Amino acid sequence: MQLFERLSALMDQKGKTIEDLKNAVGVSYEMARRYKLGIAEPRKDKLERIAEFLEVEPSWLQFGAGIPALEDHNGLNESEDTIVIDVLNVEASAGNGSLGDLVEVVKKLHYVPEQFHTYFRGINPDNIRIINVRGDSMHPTFNAGDMIFVDITTCYFDGDGVYVFSYKGATYVKRLQSLGDHLLVISDNPIYREWSINEENYEQLHIQGKVKVHQSQRLNFIG
Repeated sequence: MQLFERLSALMDQKGKTIEDLKNAVGVSYEMARRYKLGIAEPRKDKLERIAEFLEVEPSWLQFGAGIPALEDHNGLNESEDTIVIDVLNVEASAGNGSLGDLVEVVKKLHYVPEQFHTYFRGINPDNIRIINVRGDSMHPTFNAGDMIFVDITTCYFDGDGVYVFSYKGATYVKRLQSLGDHLLVISDNPIYREWSINEENYEQLHIQGKVKVHQSQRLNFIG
């Protein structure tokens, strides 16, 4: 299900009209109609207004992830009966440099326990953080705006795989591959060249975690 399908279904469920959507978001009637039909997709600020108007989380509306409402989840107590995954804090290791491949869009996701354990089999929710991908360097594995789910307990090189790491003030989502005395940094998009982190520069490498799952319109498990 895509964003406009969730939007349309929820509007119909709540008895909201295109005129209501237009007034709540501050757009023209034609633009509101386009949102509902999927002809146009709202920008981040408009998406947040739509989510507030429909009383759902922006991340649920955009990605279908977690549970819809911010409050009153069919009587569930958020602190006791939902699992909350927070955004990954990359600023500490990134210093004052660019965030590189990452951009924070969602702040947290809420899951009922059954849903979380279905999606994240064998993963401790306390160890998972989320963040969004920016750019196309990991296409087709990840696309811009995709959410990645990171195991923050793997803050060291734990064999070849996809990692979130900071290096010389920038933060990356790349494959790391061990080649003897250096690590090869690989982008899945072939238009980006590989580069290396040599052993003498390891002290400037700060691994934030290892990517376990990513989500665009569906969850994809990373091998």
